[in-house]
Amino acid sequence: MKRFPLSLWLFALFIAALTSLPYLVGQWRTPDGWQYSGASAVPVGAQIDYNSHLAKMWQGYRGQFTYRLLFTHEPHLDLPVVQSFYLALGWLARLTSLSLPLVYHLARFAFTLTLVLSLWAFARRVFTQPRERWLVILFGTLASGWSWWLLFIDPVMTRTVAPIEFWLADAFNLFGAFQMPHFAAAMTLHIVTLLTFDDWVRTDKTSQRNLLWLTLALAGLAILQPYSLLLFIPLLTLLAAYHLFSSRLLTWRRGLWLGIPFGLHLALVGYQYLALNSDPIWRSFTEQNITASPLVTYYLLGYLPFIIPILLGARRFMLESADDRWWMPLLWVALVAMLLYAPFPTQRRYLLGVQTPLAVMAAYGWSRAVLPRLSRSWRGLATAVYLLLASIGLLAILLVNIAALANPVSNAAFYQPGEMQAFAWLRQNATPDDVVLTTFDAAGQGSGGRLVAALGQHVYLGHWIETADYLRKQADVERFYQPATTDSWRQQFLKETGIAYIWYDESARALGSWQPSAAGYLQPVFESDSISLLKVILNGG
Repeated sequence: MKRFPLSLWLFALFIAALTSLPYLVGQWRTPDGWQYSGASAVPVGAQIDYNSHLAKMWQGYRGQFTYRLLFTHEPHLDLPVVQSFYLALGWLARLTSLSLPLVYHLARFAFTLTLVLSLWAFARRVFTQPRERWLVILFGTLASGWSWWLLFIDPVMTRTVAPIEFWLADAFNLFGAFQMPHFAAAMTLHIVTLLTFDDWVRTDKTSQRNLLWLTLALAGLAILQPYSLLLFIPLLTLLAAYHLFSSRLLTWRRGLWLGIPFGLHLALVGYQYLALNSDPIWRSFTEQNITASPLVTYYLLGYLPFIIPILLGARRFMLESADDRWWMPLLWVALVAMLLYAPFPTQRRYLLGVQTPLAVMAAYGWSRAVLPRLSRSWRGLATAVYLLLASIGLLAILLVNIAALANPVSNAAFYQPGEMQAFAWLRQNATPDDVVLTTFDAAGQGSGGRLVAALGQHVYLGHWIETADYLRKQADVERFYQPATTDSWRQQFLKETGIAYIWYDESARALGSWQPSAAGYLQPVFESDSISLLKVILNGG
């Protein structure tokens, strides 16, 4: 309790509860006969990510230790280690008999707690005053950005790319923790990695224990966030070089021990890279996994609440004889800045957790450069007002989700009664490996992702990245429902893809006026007010 005061535990519980509130509203507002999926309502892309994570959990729930893509029909390699975080959550659901969405959110809640506690541990490493540590906590959780100003400054610009506070969960700690448990876990491991490295450098007595923790932390990062290789290995290497050549806390002999954690991290990342590129279907996944950065304007405004106090405190920081522990946040931010537009397809992924060092630096600037300019009576109010203004983006996301999830009838995060009945039919009559012809459009709407999340069902089309050759398959599905398409093409298509069932709903009807129930090679097996299921019967079998 001395390390983590009671007030911090209460704040951590408050933050975890705050990020859970929209999901609780969704569960509470679910009408009879409906089911809440457990996904957030906004942004829409978060629902697609959620469906993907539940697909992985389904495989653990079924007792698997390896992962394969459920959003594409082609046979491909099952991979161990890859996505094992969510496989483990699926196993946890299997062992506890809890639902997958509940386990998902329990994990998200728990790792949000660890994130807040780890932020405090990081703050303790560079600040001695509790007031400054609390500033780190507030800047590291509640604060977000101000790129939403673009809605008023340049609304045309935001028609193409929305303000990052509303969609880029990688960019802000609490936004990421609100959406995904592995984000919160990875951000915790970022801090654990740096602190255990710092402990190992500075403490001879427990160096082997700290080296073990560093090894485990880097191994966990390799699984949760494989692209961290390009950020944390250079970061730790630079810190090691500083302690080797400048502070002299590290000797060459001790430095060689870093080969163990670095080597394991490199081996795990290297294995995943080779595995994902050794199979054509997995290679398609990596080629479609593009997360490029938006214009720099979004980043400058998005991190402006941090940049302002950092700049105001820069002169004082340079004049003071700062502790060399400050190299951790400084180098972290510098490396992220270099990676954001580097020639890699995962550019914005390096943002994950960068709010942590920004919060430390902003807390310094606010406490050492801003507050001394104010009278004591105004300092508390000024801090509260500034942080409230900085939290508008986060509060907007939470409030919009609460409002949207309170209205299930018009929300894609809920399964309607007709869907529930069709799910029940598939659960009783089909196997999870039976491929279902589904829909999925550029906006992320359609049946494919929903079937995977609800049933762990194998589908033909359902994800921008995890459906191999996504654009071609989207075109093939559209062609399938066009009245001008010949039956011979449809039958050949069904035979080549091994599709067992057709999920025919409103999204499929919107693609064309052809009626699958009239085809002799499709047998209607289920009918509700909104959905039909048809079994594929080819060659009379």
